[in-house]
Amino acid sequence: MNNHQNALDNFIKHSHSFAMTIFHKITKSAKLVILLIIPTYVKVSIKVSL
Repeated sequence: MNNHQNALDNFIKHSHSFAMTIFHKITKSAKLVILLIIPTYVKVSIKVSL
């Protein structure tokens, strides 16, 4: 029973860290996209307001 519990704990820790890795990759790419979009949006909105 103890080995089974350890295996389950290891699986949960591994899957959590894997999920966090994916999450961080998504947030990094999302930040990159946002940083690329904002200057374009500002330029367009300045042209529209003029």
